[in-house]
Amino acid sequence: MRFGIGPKLYIGLLVGVLLTLSASLVAYFSFRQILYYEIRLSDYSIPNLSGAVDAARQSAVVVTGALRLISADSPQQHEAVTKAIARERAALSGLIQELESRSAFGVQTRLIEVHLGELSTYLELIQQSAARRLVIAETLGGLREELAETNRRIERHLATAIDDQAFYLVEGLRNLPDRPSPLAERASEGELAYYRNLVVVNHQANLAVLLLDEALGLSDRGLLLPLQERFHSAVQNFRRAYAALPVRAHDRLFGEDLERLTQMGESDEGGIIPLRLEALRRLEQEQEALTRGQAASELLLAEVNKLVAEINSEAVRASNSSRSAAQTGIVLLVLLNILSTVGAFLIGWLFVGRHLVRRLVGLATAMRSMAVGDLEVPVKVGGNDEVTDMAKALEVFRRYALEVQRLNLVEKLAEELDAKNHTLEQTLENLKQAQEQVVAEQKLASLGQLTAGVAHEIKNPLNFINNFSDVSVELIDEIEEIIEEGQPGQPGQDGQAGQAETVEEINAILSDLRLNLQKVKEHGQRADGIVRSMLEHSRSTPGEWRETDVNALLKQYMDLAYHAMRAHNSNFNVTMSEDLDPEMGPLEVVPQDIGRVFLNLVTNACQAIEEKRQQSDDDYDPQLRVSSRRLGDRAEFCVHDNGPGIPEEMRERIFEPFVTTKKTGEGTGLGLSLTTDILTRHGGSIRVDSQEDAFTEMTVVLPLEPPPEAVAARNEAEQADTLH
Repeated sequence: MRFGIGPKLYIGLLVGVLLTLSASLVAYFSFRQILYYEIRLSDYSIPNLSGAVDAARQSAVVVTGALRLISADSPQQHEAVTKAIARERAALSGLIQELESRSAFGVQTRLIEVHLGELSTYLELIQQSAARRLVIAETLGGLREELAETNRRIERHLATAIDDQAFYLVEGLRNLPDRPSPLAERASEGELAYYRNLVVVNHQANLAVLLLDEALGLSDRGLLLPLQERFHSAVQNFRRAYAALPVRAHDRLFGEDLERLTQMGESDEGGIIPLRLEALRRLEQEQEALTRGQAASELLLAEVNKLVAEINSEAVRASNSSRSAAQTGIVLLVLLNILSTVGAFLIGWLFVGRHLVRRLVGLATAMRSMAVGDLEVPVKVGGNDEVTDMAKALEVFRRYALEVQRLNLVEKLAEELDAKNHTLEQTLENLKQAQEQVVAEQKLASLGQLTAGVAHEIKNPLNFINNFSDVSVELIDEIEEIIEEGQPGQPGQDGQAGQAETVEEINAILSDLRLNLQKVKEHGQRADGIVRSMLEHSRSTPGEWRETDVNALLKQYMDLAYHAMRAHNSNFNVTMSEDLDPEMGPLEVVPQDIGRVFLNLVTNACQAIEEKRQQSDDDYDPQLRVSSRRLGDRAEFCVHDNGPGIPEEMRERIFEPFVTTKKTGEGTGLGLSLTTDILTRHGGSIRVDSQEDAFTEMTVVLPLEPPPEAVAARNEAEQADTLH
C-alpha cells in the first residue's frame, strides 16, 4: 500500500501541536504562583538590599578618604578632597539612617555609626596635618627657587673676584692701563691669603648650597640631622674666610647674599632644614593616623558587610520561596520539553531526516553535479513515494545526457588535437627559420665588421710581396749583366781570377734573391691564413675541433676589429696593448667560433671607447688591453677598455638575447647571447667587471681539456678519415 509524504507530515504536525498546548497549561499555573512571591521580593527585600549595598559602597569610598588626603599635592586639591569627604560622610550617614528606619537592623546600624565617628576623628587629624604639610611644601618650593638665584649671584661675584686676583698674582695688574706691580708685592703673604680666602668662601658656599639642595630631596629625618651639622660647619667656614678678606673685598650685596644663604638653611621660622624636618614629622604622623584609621575602617566595613549579609539573607529567603514555587512548574515544563524534544527528534530523524531530507539532498547534489557537467555521479533510487519517482526520472535523464556528452567530447577532442598539432608544427618551423636567420644575420654582421680589417691586413703582405718581387727582378737583371760581362772575349777579363769573382758576385745576388723569395712566401702564407680565417668565419656548417694558438687568434681578431673600426670611422684611434701568457700553449677549440667571440668582445670595446671619446674632452686617452693567463685547469682571456662602463642595473642582463646598452638601431642585442652559447658549448664561461665612467673588463674562461662532446666529435671525425 502506498503511503505518501502528505499524510506523514500532517500526523507529525498534530503531535507537535498537542505537546505545545500541554506545556502552555503547566506554564500558566506555575507563573501565577511565582508572581505572588516576586511582588513581595520587589517591594520589601530588594529595596533593603539595594540600600545596604549602597551603604557598603559609600563606606568603601569614605575609607579611601585618608589616602586621598595624604596624596593631595596642593592646598587647592587638599581643600577639594576635604569637601568631597564631608559630602561622602553625610551621604553615608543618610543611608544608615534610612536603613534603620525601614528595617529591624537597628543594632548593626548603631555600630556602624560608632565606627564611622572613630574614622572621622582620624580623617580630621590627617586633614589638619596634610594642610600644614602642603603649606610647608609650597614654602620649600619658593625657597628652592630663591636658593638657586642666591647661588648664581654668589658664584658670579666670587668668580669675578677669584679671576681678578689670579690675574693680579700672575700679571701684576688690577686694571689693564696700570703698570705691573713688582713680583714681591703681588706674591706677598697678604695677596696669597686673599686669594686662598676667596677660594674657601667659594668652596664652602657651594657646599652649603649643595647640602640644602640635598636636604630638599631627603625623605628620612634621621639623615637630615647630620646634614644640618655639616651645613652649620660650612656656614662657619665661609663666614671666617669672608671676615678674613681685606676691607676692599667686602661688598654689601654679597654679604647679604651670604647671610641670606645662612638664614635659608638654619632659620627656625623659615629655614629649609627645619621646615623639611617638620614636613617629614607630619608625614609620619599622617602615616600613623592612617594605620589607626585603617583598623577603624576595617571594623566599619566589617559591620557594613555584616548588615549587607543579613539583608541579603532576608532577600534570599524570599527568593527561595519564589524559587520553590517555580521548581514544580519547571520540572513539569522540563518533562514536557524533553518529551517534545525526543518526539521532534524521532520524527525529524526517522522521517524527515532519513526518509525525506537525505533523499532530497542526494537528488539536489546529483542535479548540481550534472548542471556543472559531471554526469558520472550515481543517482540512488529507493522507496515508494514521490521522491522515488523524481529519482527514477533523473536517472533516465542522466544516462541519456552521459551518452550524448561522450559523443560530443570525442568529436571535440579530435578537432582540438588536429588544430594543436597543426599549430605546433607551424610554430616549430617558424622557430627553426628564425633561429637560422638570426645566426646567419649575426655572421653577416661580423663579416661586415671584418671586411675593412681584412682588406687592411691583406694589403700589408701584398705590398711586401710587390716590393720583394720588384727587388728580385732587379737582382735577376744584375745576374744577366754579370753573366754577359763574364763571357769569354769580353774586355777586362782576367782569366781564372775574373771568373771566380763573377761566380762570387752571382752567388751573393742569388743569396739575396733566395731571401726575397722566402719573404714573398712568408707574406703570401700570411695572406692565405687571413683568407682561410675569413672562409672559416663565414661557413654555415659547424666548425671542427682542433688545437689552436688562441693567443695568436686573439691578437689577429683584435687587429681586424681595430682596422674595421678605422675603416668605418677614420677619426677612431686607440692605444692597444697586450699581455699574453707565453706559457699558454695551444688549446683544442673551434677556431671560427672562438674567433667570433673575440671579434665580438673587441668590437664592443672599440665601439664603447668611440662613444666615450665623442662625449669627452680632448684629454681622454682611449686604452684597449687584451691579456691571457693559464690558471690550473683553465685559461682566461680578458678584454679591458676604459670606455663609459656598463650601468649596474644592466650587468646581470647583458647576456640575455636582445638586451643591448647601445642606442636604438646600433645593435641587435644578440652578440653577447651568441657568445655565451659558444662558450657553453666549449665548457667555458664569461663574466663582466665594470664601473660606470671608468672601465669594462670581459673575461672569457676556457677549460684546458675539451668537453666530452668535443672529444666525441673529434673521435668520429678521425674514424671517418680512417674509413676514407
